[in-house]
Amino acid sequence: MATVLVTGASGFIGSHLVSRCLDEKFRVRALVRRGNPVIAELQSRGVDVIEGDIRDFEAVRKAVSGCNLVFHAAALTSDWGSMKDFVDINVGGTRNVCEAVLEWKTERLVHISSFETFNHSELDRIDEQTPFSARDHSYADTKIAGTQTVREYIAKGITASVVYPVWVYGPGDRTLFPNVAEILRNNLFFYWRCNARMSMIYIDNLVDLLMLAATLPQAAGEEYLAFDGVDMTFEEFCGRLATGINANVPSAYLPYDLVYMLAGAMETVYGIMNITKRPMLTRQAVNLLASRALVDASKARTLLGWSPAVSQEEGFRRTLEWLNTLEPSEWKTK
Repeated sequence: MATVLVTGASGFIGSHLVSRCLDEKFRVRALVRRGNPVIAELQSRGVDVIEGDIRDFEAVRKAVSGCNLVFHAAALTSDWGSMKDFVDINVGGTRNVCEAVLEWKTERLVHISSFETFNHSELDRIDEQTPFSARDHSYADTKIAGTQTVREYIAKGITASVVYPVWVYGPGDRTLFPNVAEILRNNLFFYWRCNARMSMIYIDNLVDLLMLAATLPQAAGEEYLAFDGVDMTFEEFCGRLATGINANVPSAYLPYDLVYMLAGAMETVYGIMNITKRPMLTRQAVNLLASRALVDASKARTLLGWSPAVSQEEGFRRTLEWLNTLEPSEWKTK
């Protein structure tokens, strides 16, 4: 029986990976920060929990020891915070994982990157050959550097696959649906790019792809965009979400350049005043929700035989059903 390590096991993607690996009868190990409330629950399910920080190489080295597969899902995914934290976690943490994988000769590493590494807000199309684009955004730029680190270690001899998810959604998501729903409920929403693309992947479909990237021989050394393949505009997304929570469908627009400038001004003020709370607008959020690019994820379908088992209609229904079980006061968590 193979042993699998999941970093970031308390997060949205990582928790679903843990469940899938348990279902498929792997021995599962999780690297979780000391004191995390999920530890007891993971242990009750038979998960071998290593308490430690992804920034601590010795903790990572201990967690990787004896594992056949490593899913590296741990990351700082916010659009606001200390740049040092982003660098230490998204770059330094990834380097720690790669170094441990190299030392222990782990059979396969699957690194979960992001389509934010590509400048999808300005390009018309992206695929796995599209160059990275650093743009002074903490999350995007450090995910680029972390992914480049994985490439460096592939050149040193590790076996790894890289997956670039678009927006990941589903029951338990604490970023996309809840935060947009909160703004819609309060009638504060406006658009800043007409017919921006909303590229999404349902969590179960992403986990299917991650498992293929971890186990198929032809996945080794390759990189894959993860997208369900259904084109939707951001207006359509917000309209469906607003209808699903009985909120008003937004219709107001402001110019992109103005909103981006306002977001930058908010960030500057918050930085000067040392406010740790996230501003209402950030440049990264404005950029992310103004996507132009058609995401070409055909490589995963062609080379791995992957296809989304859960349709967008069904995924949306399941996620709305879950969201409506929560009190609106619980929606916004970031």
